[in-house]
Amino acid sequence: MIWIVAYLSSVLGALLTLVAMTIIRNDTRHNVGRLGWMGLILLTPPIGLLLFLWLGGRKISAEHASRRLVDLPKDDEDVPDHGDGFESLLQARGLRPPTIGNQFEILTEVHNVYNAYLDMIDQAEEAIYVMTFIMDERESSEEIVERLCRKARDGVQVRLLCDGFGSFQMSDDQLEAIREAGGKARRFKPLSKLSRLAYLNYRNHRKLMVVDGKKAILGGANLVQEEIAEDPPKDAWVDLSVRIEGPAAAQLQAVFCSDWNFVTDETLPPSKIETPAEGADCESARLTVVPIGPDGPEEILEDFWQYSIHQAEHRVWICTPYLVPSPSAMRSLELACRRGLDVRLLVPSRSDLWPVDYARYDYMKDLIEVGAKLYRYTDGMVHAKVGLVDDEVALVGSANFDIRSFFLNYELSVAVHDRETIEKLKAWYENLLEKSECGVIDDSLFRRTMSVLVRLFASEL
Repeated sequence: MIWIVAYLSSVLGALLTLVAMTIIRNDTRHNVGRLGWMGLILLTPPIGLLLFLWLGGRKISAEHASRRLVDLPKDDEDVPDHGDGFESLLQARGLRPPTIGNQFEILTEVHNVYNAYLDMIDQAEEAIYVMTFIMDERESSEEIVERLCRKARDGVQVRLLCDGFGSFQMSDDQLEAIREAGGKARRFKPLSKLSRLAYLNYRNHRKLMVVDGKKAILGGANLVQEEIAEDPPKDAWVDLSVRIEGPAAAQLQAVFCSDWNFVTDETLPPSKIETPAEGADCESARLTVVPIGPDGPEEILEDFWQYSIHQAEHRVWICTPYLVPSPSAMRSLELACRRGLDVRLLVPSRSDLWPVDYARYDYMKDLIEVGAKLYRYTDGMVHAKVGLVDDEVALVGSANFDIRSFFLNYELSVAVHDRETIEKLKAWYENLLEKSECGVIDDSLFRRTMSVLVRLFASEL
């Protein structure tokens, strides 16, 4: 009798494993976590299968899947066509032509980002929209909330949206303060129900503030003391945000309105674009707003990077805190190295996520072997997300060069098309290289072993 039970159990386990393998093969694209889930299922078929069905793959709920491409406002004026292949790619994927007449200021210091937030809030006359992935309850965020409350009491329309996962540990006190002052504050898909755990993949990783549809700040900085503070702590992060004033701000506001309308019963109308001043095309930044995620063109971030890397003739420079590229993006970088291009990757020597540091090890080693230059910033945590391709295009925003940003998050970036602005970003990049060391941190057996194990579940990091 016992052997019959054992036989049936083994047959059931084999059948479950086959079912799981078939599901993973059909539903998991780009090898997102495929090897790790297969290993877990082989070791524990029933448990592994249940966990995969609950948490694995590019799982997306019906509500996220139903989102349409953000309707970005269009400039009434005809933007001159520069015949740029990068612009053509983005427009072919459904995005608007680049806007001109934008003032573009790079914010690199923690206190500069903090003061830029406060200044824009104080200057607001009609509306302030703020969106962040993480928000803490320390001095800087409390001051920002106090300024928002003051404006709400003065009749300015105030909206604050923080991610339900990223800000999970934050209490509702600051959100309630804004509501009591007359504004509105929400969490993006809060994790209040167990079912939400099945859809951790689609986090709102965007960081944005828009004022009156005319001015905006976006980048990598969350509303936390390490990234936004008047008196930065010793462990302050190195990040990059940009302050934009001009027609691109109205398009960025449309992204916020789309996210807000998605999680509330309110319908915020997007702002209209104001016609740029004559001559703005040659004097200011030329920008394309790029929403990434279920409300953006499908897989637009990977498409952008593949096209950009293959079109590059001289330089591909990337700064990212988390380096876990997709297989196709990795292949593109390797090919660029073999073509003799100047391929550089700038990462923190140690990030705030140790599993990612182990996962990135093999990628770094492989790229160095084919000629890439890998720089580790040694003076703190680099959280900036920047890409530079020749003097033709740059990408700045919230998106990391990793699988999660490519396929599993809501992200928001701007593509920069004018050489003057690209040159400013290049100078910022070169300045960080002076505080960086070249090569991997070590080549121990422990690190190699951990790299293999962690990389199996790289997509879940």
